[in-house]
Amino acid sequence: DDPVNLRSQYMACSYGKLEFNPASDRKRSRTYKGEGSDISNGAVTVNVDTAVFEGNDSVMRNDISNELNKMFGVSNPSKLANHVMYCLPPGTMSGIAYAYINSWNSVYSDNWCTYLTAQMHEIGHNLNLAHSNEDGDYKDKSGMMGFSYSLDDGPLMCFNAAKSWQLGWYDDTDQVKTMSVNGVSSYTGPLSGIVHYNDSNNPIRNTNPILIKLNQESDSTDYYVTFNSKTSFNSGTAEGGNQVMIVRVGSEGKGYAESELVSKLNAGGAYTIPNFDGRSNTATVEVSSINDATSASVSICIGECDDKSTPTVSPTPHGCATEIVDFEIDIVTDKYPN
Repeated sequence: DDPVNLRSQYMACSYGKLEFNPASDRKRSRTYKGEGSDISNGAVTVNVDTAVFEGNDSVMRNDISNELNKMFGVSNPSKLANHVMYCLPPGTMSGIAYAYINSWNSVYSDNWCTYLTAQMHEIGHNLNLAHSNEDGDYKDKSGMMGFSYSLDDGPLMCFNAAKSWQLGWYDDTDQVKTMSVNGVSSYTGPLSGIVHYNDSNNPIRNTNPILIKLNQESDSTDYYVTFNSKTSFNSGTAEGGNQVMIVRVGSEGKGYAESELVSKLNAGGAYTIPNFDGRSNTATVEVSSINDATSASVSICIGECDDKSTPTVSPTPHGCATEIVDFEIDIVTDKYPN
């Protein structure tokens, strides 16, 4: 009955490539004499005799794991499901949630277990995603690996350009591009967002590029560019809506590494990367216009490019992207309150 949840939002962002389903119903072992419930629709109640006080979450998590093993005759809770979310009682944790990297378990304080962004964020860690930063931890609020919000059904958003590249959900189209000094070094034309991925089931699709990697061949740190279209399943993006976003990250874009949002461009804006690829080259991203939530007209150049190829287009009134978040929320991180 929940209109927006972990499953629905991951399905939307991935275009059905990543689907979370409830664990299979399962009855407790016949030899188990304790309390608790069977697994039903992916949920189970576990009773443990563990003290509830702030900072005792690791003890309680281990006690719950041991009890689950006894209840269902397994050696580890990961035998019950690919991902297990521990919802702890209030007053047990000093923070709101945490998760194990590239693993199966995540832990939440009380109601944070039910909030969309906390679920997406912590499961993102399970999927090997690191935090999205901007002049500090979590501060890239354009996607799910930044702040979490105490809301059940929102805000609706996906992941920034670097995380989108890492997840690889859109690689099966030519809308994902790589540019470099020795390869394709210039592009002038429209740039759209992931909500315009050219999937046959997507009513707002187009064939524009949606994700561009500026690849430094001599360095594992690269730059990723997209248009943060504030519509559809990304309509709740809390930063940089309908702007061109540039994100920097290491690990060639495929490993666990915190990203840094380095620029948000409106119509008429530009961002230059000096000494690109360890040379005297510069890489420049210019935005000439923005067409509502559909696309931006951009010119991207690495090294020497023909200036004549860049169209002269007057900025439109739509270039001023709103930064207003039209809901009241508590913004916290999985390091809260530290």
